Amino acid sequence: MDESLDLILQDNKSVIRFGDGEFDLIRGASIPYQTYDSELANRLKDIILRGQFNNTLVCLPDVFTKPERYQDFTQSFYETSFFPNNESFLKEIGQTGNWYGSTFISRPYIDIVDKSKSAAYFDKLKQLWSGRDLIIVEGALTRSGVGNDLFTNTKSIKRIIAPSKNAYQKIDQIEQMIRKNAEDRLVLLMLGPIAKVIVDDLQDLDNQLIDLGHIDSEYEWFKIGATYKVKLKNKHTAEFNFDENIEAVHDQTYENEIIGKIE
Repeated sequence: MDESLDLILQDNKSVIRFGDGEFDLIRGASIPYQTYDSELANRLKDIILRGQFNNTLVCLPDVFTKPERYQDFTQSFYETSFFPNNESFLKEIGQTGNWYGSTFISRPYIDIVDKSKSAAYFDKLKQLWSGRDLIIVEGALTRSGVGNDLFTNTKSIKRIIAPSKNAYQKIDQIEQMIRKNAEDRLVLLMLGPIAKVIVDDLQDLDNQLIDLGHIDSEYEWFKIGATYKVKLKNKHTAEFNFDENIEAVHDQTYENEIIGKIE
């Protein structure tokens, strides 16, 4: 994670991160917030097998060595589910000769046994947007940074709110809105599998585009010292993918940051 983040900070790299959800889609399965789509699956597979391109770091889960770094439930998931389910595709990736960053740049807390470095890690992560103008592209219930200080060191924030489910069906509208408002902003995407395709599609922009996924859930868990994945009351929570019983938010700052909603 440290090496990946240092590389992003040093070279202003854009980032595409792949997790188990994207592997499920590539394998032909739906996930809770995105129904299987063959076109999407093919795009995701192409990006992984292509590896690094332009100034974009493509990332995979850092689970191929030293599994003892991770909690028992994390080790168990990868050993009993992820590896056997994706064996043939993982071999195909291995044969490319590509190198990859760590997907877990956005998951630096809950799955890790040694949490002593998490505070310093979040501080380093915040350097990515320190003093910068942002566009956050996220699902309708993601609410990244709402109720915490994750983005308080930014210069300004604009938000584009996309559907929380099946956003791929609206990808053209989402990309059009990003282009219209890109200016010289850092673009952070918290939009599941669709974020990968958007970063690929917008390579003609000069903007740095970073797929940050469930960073907000990790930060919330870190702030309360959680030892297991706690469901958050007023926003989407990582691994609680059905978005049930989420309370409304009355936050004028958040509302004022929203420049467009795609439903």
